[in-house]
Amino acid sequence: MGGRITAIERASEGSARVAVFVDGSRAFTVSQDVAERLGLAVGVDLGETEIATIESDDRVGKARDKALRLLAVRARSRRELTDRLTRIGHEADAVEAVIADLEASGLVDDVAFARAWADERVRLKPSGRRRLESELIGKGVPRDVIANVLEEIFEEHSELELAVKAAAKRTRRFVGGAVPPKERARLRAFLLRRGFSHEVATAVLRGLPDDDDGGMDDVG
Repeated sequence: MGGRITAIERASEGSARVAVFVDGSRAFTVSQDVAERLGLAVGVDLGETEIATIESDDRVGKARDKALRLLAVRARSRRELTDRLTRIGHEADAVEAVIADLEASGLVDDVAFARAWADERVRLKPSGRRRLESELIGKGVPRDVIANVLEEIFEEHSELELAVKAAAKRTRRFVGGAVPPKERARLRAFLLRRGFSHEVATAVLRGLPDDDDGGMDDVG
């Protein structure tokens, strides 16, 4: 039912939301910004449809505010952001409206997200195709997007070169890079965990100097 606004009070101490009373009863709460933008004030008449529209707009506004705070921390995929907003209680229609708006403005972009994620991994933590694919699937990026992005990434960066870089941090302590057999097995396992193929791991190990004595000189 519609009616006349009889009071507007802060929803709770320190809150940025206000409670709007219609005909003496608390009807709904909105953010202070929304109340000011809509010109809500004591004495204003509101129809039932107007109240429903205000409440819907406010739900979208709350979801958008939370989404922007999440994106300020780090970029997120569409599904990742959708799942997070839904999990903390935002309604599905509000979440969908916010995601669509953020996609239209370029703040949510699965292709850009996947590319940035893969680029960072290649630069800071060299990984193979399988590892990057698994991570991006876990972030909710569609498989066709992942396939296209990784195709671009591995056209720019040789997977073997990335594996050599990853292995280099593990072999620096061995004089001349000569890695004992036992350590070679560990290095192979490490490269496989990083998502490199057996073929790439074998090529990396084949390129290391032999350590015929099986010993090692640890130089720290």
